[in-house]
Amino acid sequence: MKNLFFFLLVFVISISFGQDIDGQKVIEIPESYANRQGEPLTVKKDSLYVFRTPNIYLVNAKSFLAIKNVYLSTLEQDKMTKSLIEKYTETLGRNIELERQLKINFKTSDSLDLEVYKRMQTTLANTERALDFTLSSLEKASNSLEIVEKNAKRQRRKSTFEKILFALGGVGIGVLVGVSL
Repeated sequence: MKNLFFFLLVFVISISFGQDIDGQKVIEIPESYANRQGEPLTVKKDSLYVFRTPNIYLVNAKSFLAIKNVYLSTLEQDKMTKSLIEKYTETLGRNIELERQLKINFKTSDSLDLEVYKRMQTTLANTERALDFTLSSLEKASNSLEIVEKNAKRQRRKSTFEKILFALGGVGIGVLVGVSL
């Protein structure tokens, strides 16, 4: 009897609550809601919900607005960061292109420097040969001048000796002519 009474009591209570639940609409939150993006679901007062998701976070309106403002400011910062990254990437690309052009200019400059160096070496070699030729010519001219000087001295001595001989011969002839007359 006690069991029957207890059974009836549970049955009556469950019917009374069951009628109350049937009068209200039960809102089911599916498991896919956990991966949903966008505005969260707004819960209404005195409504029944069945959550099929593993976790639910309840936030009041003020906290939600604060979180939303932080999120929006983060999006703005993300846009600003993205803009900075784009400008940095653009600048980096421009710098890489300038570096490439600079390398080309250095190669061109190096090849021009090499060409100038080769021409300078050729000119230097030609100048060295010309100087060697000039030095040998000067040496030959100096030798020729020495020979000419020696010949001139010899000629002067010879002519002086001849003059002395002529003078002695003239004096001797004069003495002989003077004595014989």
